[in-house]
Amino acid sequence: MMAESSAKEMEANQVSAAGDQTAKADDRYVIIDRGVKRHLLNRPWTLWYDSVSTYDCKQWELSLIEVMTVRTVEDFFAMLHYCKPPHVLRVSAQYHFFREGVKPMWEDPNNKAGGKLWVSLDDKTMTDKSGAAGGGKTRKDNGADADKKPELDTVWENVLIALVGEYLDYGVEGEHIMGVVLTKRKYCNRIALWLKDASDSDAVAAIEKQLVKEAGLLPATKPIFTAHGASKA
Repeated sequence: MMAESSAKEMEANQVSAAGDQTAKADDRYVIIDRGVKRHLLNRPWTLWYDSVSTYDCKQWELSLIEVMTVRTVEDFFAMLHYCKPPHVLRVSAQYHFFREGVKPMWEDPNNKAGGKLWVSLDDKTMTDKSGAAGGGKTRKDNGADADKKPELDTVWENVLIALVGEYLDYGVEGEHIMGVVLTKRKYCNRIALWLKDASDSDAVAAIEKQLVKEAGLLPATKPIFTAHGASKA
């Protein structure tokens, strides 16, 4: 049991880049500089991680690693800077970015009656066809494209920024979005917003439009909504 715990802590530390400012597995949030004035987010958000190396077939909750909780704008951008970008994650790894206190599990009281609004990140939804599959890597040609950020990373950052800025449910009455999950796959990555109430079709439709817009996906992209437990996809 001790070896398993150490392995999971090592996995969590590897998600973040090396350095004194890196969040450890048991840190609550990143410290940048105690003298810097902070700008509080509307609510704290927690980043979770899991992969094949952390998977527990008997108890899913034990597979999840709580990486860090961000409470300020500065902490949020430090998280984006120090954590590994999605395109370098191993296949089957997942990032979960949820409201503090909400676990990325169907069984959580905030998720029981909800569902997920998901999109496959492929050549039908992403603008850069070369970055749609697998690792989301860009073209290996010369010039500006060689240094271009992989679109998978850009989409993920766009969604996170819209989430903490509360643009994704702008104009929708009530609180609907619990978090977002990015799943790394060999051929087609996926991003999914977790919503609190699967029965609120008006809210789902409004958030669907905002997701496509804020993520920077192709306008014709049509996210799919699935109630939790209705599908294992």
